[in-house]
Amino acid sequence: MKTAKTTEIISREEISFQRDGLTLVGHLFKPEGFDEKLQYPALIVQGSVSSVKEMMPDNYAQLLVKEGFVVLNFDYVSWGESDGLPRQNESVDGKLKDLIAAVTYLENLSFVDKIGMVGVCTSGGNAAYLAASDNRVDAIAAVVPWMYEPALAEPFWGKETLEKNHQRALDNQKLFEATGENQKTQIFTNTPEVEGFNLTPGEYYFDKNRGGAIENWKNEVSWIAWIDWVEKFDPIGQAENINIPTLVFSTDDALIPDQAKKFYSLLRSEKELVWGTGYHFNYYDVYPEMRQAVDAVVPFMEKHLKQK
Repeated sequence: MKTAKTTEIISREEISFQRDGLTLVGHLFKPEGFDEKLQYPALIVQGSVSSVKEMMPDNYAQLLVKEGFVVLNFDYVSWGESDGLPRQNESVDGKLKDLIAAVTYLENLSFVDKIGMVGVCTSGGNAAYLAASDNRVDAIAAVVPWMYEPALAEPFWGKETLEKNHQRALDNQKLFEATGENQKTQIFTNTPEVEGFNLTPGEYYFDKNRGGAIENWKNEVSWIAWIDWVEKFDPIGQAENINIPTLVFSTDDALIPDQAKKFYSLLRSEKELVWGTGYHFNYYDVYPEMRQAVDAVVPFMEKHLKQK
């Protein structure tokens, strides 16, 4: 297995921008031979739930910047190095605000022309929210996307767990507001004996040579996040409101691949579906799988973002 090496940096700058008085911290990649007097297509690249910029966002950015794109990735509010309380909180509305602020940041750079987004896993769903909400975005691509909808909650978690954790989220929201205490649990667990939001093999996160090696990442999530993650997040519901070109890339061995097909089927805009091969978590950092996704994303984004 050949994994992407995050030490192979083309041109990466540490940047920050504001959203509602909060500082979001990110990386800005510029192509080889960059000339600030020219105009470049730009891509926002974001990753899975709980991920930080040093994970799959950096991995994809290093491939996409070689294709002539300016690439921005960043830590969502409350994750990684970005501001925001409660920490490790999954907020559907908050992430949309973060992405809109990222578009504004890019729009204010003199060398940026058209703007697109590439969302991996959960951020594929977040990209759907952005596409449905911000007409400054010209195209999106969802790579092995977590195209969830609340109707899946009971089949995934069971009625008893849903009721218990819903109340737990409400109680912890009250506790945080009253005392500032933020109770957390694991975002991923690979055994039912360990409490967590998502029971999954998740080997990428548990491997200390892969995601588990990233210093800014923690296998933690605020209990407050349960309601947004399980009951509110609904990228499927955004599909009919998207009117920009949309690429969906997935595989039979991705997570909930039928949901990716469902999302695609509901799109009314110009769209493209590419079906690759390979396991979901390999699309985070394993070169052959990532290359499949990039080989689909690049011509799609060139078509819709680059000036003719």
